Amino acid sequence: MDRVWLFYAIQIAASGYAFLRGGAPERLTALALLLAAASTGMVQRDTPVLFAGLEVGVMIIDLILLAVMITITLHADRFWPAWVTALHALGTGAHLARAISPDVIRLVYAVLSAVWSYPIVLLLVIGTVRHSQRIRARGWDLDWSHQDPTTR
Repeated sequence: MDRVWLFYAIQIAASGYAFLRGGAPERLTALALLLAAASTGMVQRDTPVLFAGLEVGVMIIDLILLAVMITITLHADRFWPAWVTALHALGTGAHLARAISPDVIRLVYAVLSAVWSYPIVLLLVIGTVRHSQRIRARGWDLDWSHQDPTTR
């Protein structure tokens, strides 16, 4: 359980940084990741044995987060959300694998659904750093693809 609290600390720190220094895509992603982590923690709190079967609650949260990340990816004037979306899709795919084949080993299911969270948080930090660098270098940075650069 210590690794869960460590992840929460990393997630909160990365999200805090994104809220302070990021643009709209970074802040929305940070909020979505925080809400997903908190929701997952609440769903799993009452489960006596985790990943023994299909984690329906976690799967629903992951699918909602995937939809949010796809939306951000399609509209953001950034490339890093595509990587976040792809990694999260891999984690969400673990639920599909478990649903198709209940024989998937419990540990494999648990690791495949969660291991992508760490690089996702790292990508959020990298995206925020890059946004800050662009702001410092040119004084502005578009948040959304459809945004008019003359209205910054």
